[in-house]
Amino acid sequence: MRSHLVEDGEGVFSAFGARFVLATEVSCVWRQDGKGRRVHLLIWAPGFGAVDRMNRRFGRAQNLSSDGRPMLKMSARDAVFAALDADERCVVIPAHVWTPWYGMYGSKSGFDSMEECFSDLAPLITAIETGLSSDPAMNWRVRDIDSRAILSFSDAHSTRTMGRELTVFSAPANFSSLANALRNGGILETVEFHPEHGKYHLDGHRKCGVRIDPRDGGPPENRCPVCKGGLTVGVLSRLSELASRPLFYTQPGRGLVTHPDGRPPFRSLVPLRDLLSFSLSVGPASKKVDRLYEPLVNEFAGELNVLVYAPPDDLERVASSRVAEAIIAVREGRVEVDAGYDGVYGSVTPRIERLDAGQAMMFP
Repeated sequence: MRSHLVEDGEGVFSAFGARFVLATEVSCVWRQDGKGRRVHLLIWAPGFGAVDRMNRRFGRAQNLSSDGRPMLKMSARDAVFAALDADERCVVIPAHVWTPWYGMYGSKSGFDSMEECFSDLAPLITAIETGLSSDPAMNWRVRDIDSRAILSFSDAHSTRTMGRELTVFSAPANFSSLANALRNGGILETVEFHPEHGKYHLDGHRKCGVRIDPRDGGPPENRCPVCKGGLTVGVLSRLSELASRPLFYTQPGRGLVTHPDGRPPFRSLVPLRDLLSFSLSVGPASKKVDRLYEPLVNEFAGELNVLVYAPPDDLERVASSRVAEAIIAVREGRVEVDAGYDGVYGSVTPRIERLDAGQAMMFP
């Protein structure tokens, strides 16, 4: 990173035509109140000096070179303290907060509030990341999140999945402005997976192929009805346990979903490669998908423009009528969902109907 990144403003670095802030994900593993705890955190740093100081502190708890996401043998609270002790400008964000195994609110982590997890440093946690299996509207139900920004990021394990979820900031491109945006409402919108697409949305047991929607009533004591072993309690169940208000939606999946009290809106999309895979009846990593993906993102200056703004006629010209129909169907919320559970990704596929006249959207 030091050899390629060039500082391009306060706390922002550039390379290969893109701009970056220094950020990482860590896994905190510790015991608290007689229970094993595991929580993933995102940490943003304003510069390499802060990174060096954090590495010295964290290096006493773990060999940092052992994993791309190091496991720190310290509490989440102590990790926040170490990051802020390295540089008070650092930002710590609980990652994918509802996932069962490593989310702060997850069914296996056992925390019902920020205060339980972060103790006296809870007020310094100014944002949470929703994760792929929940969206902002689900999180709007939880009072503990009311005073915190709701963010979405890729959770990318390969370059192909970068940008599959994202946050749009209305802030200058410097570190201080991004950090201030979390506290002062500087977020324009987030772009989301449909939560059913995530791999922990419903309860289930992958080994037995058991998937249970908690809205239909679950088995006693969360036991698998086939093998009687424990179910993995999913995001929908766990979020409902902590929610203090009903779900609010305005036309889910149809453009921006807004909040009545002005919280940042969001839109639900399906990654372009998945839509091309559906349209061509091939795998998303196939060469056929690559041959269509590159012309589309180049023609419309990025995947988000393809999915949200490109007119149907132009999509058909560059790709095909079936690709255009699939993209428009997702824009309008015409999708079929098959929800994920216990580490198995769900699927969201377009429901193709005949395009009506006048459905083109203006391309900015």
